[in-house]
Amino acid sequence: MNEKTVMDALVQMKRTGNLLNELWDLTQQLGQAIDRNDQVSTQMLISMREEPLGKLQDADRALREQLEALHGGEDAALLAGMLNGGPPADPAQKPQQMLCEQVASNRRRLTQITELDRVLNQRLGREKSAYV
Repeated sequence: MNEKTVMDALVQMKRTGNLLNELWDLTQQLGQAIDRNDQVSTQMLISMREEPLGKLQDADRALREQLEALHGGEDAALLAGMLNGGPPADPAQKPQQMLCEQVASNRRRLTQITELDRVLNQRLGREKSAYV
């Protein structure tokens, strides 16, 4: 697999990681605002979360377009495997290792965000929670 292809995916995954970290921070702040019963801050933080969520969709779209550009060949399958949490196609290639590590890190952060979001949503929405 072409190193440029892997590096392009790695850039998007690092961007995704930064956005997930930003979303994690905002979600934690949201929890603190809910704890304080600060409705103004709660609404503001909910709105602020929209920006990184939109950018995450853009990064996901860019990765999907990159995969489509590979026209479903062997490289597309190898890259898709790594992006879905699989091992490096060639463990000797440092960029592939870095990509797989970043994917795993992003997945862990996303799990943390999802768990915290579920708790906060249930606290805010009670019986109208999206998670009930």
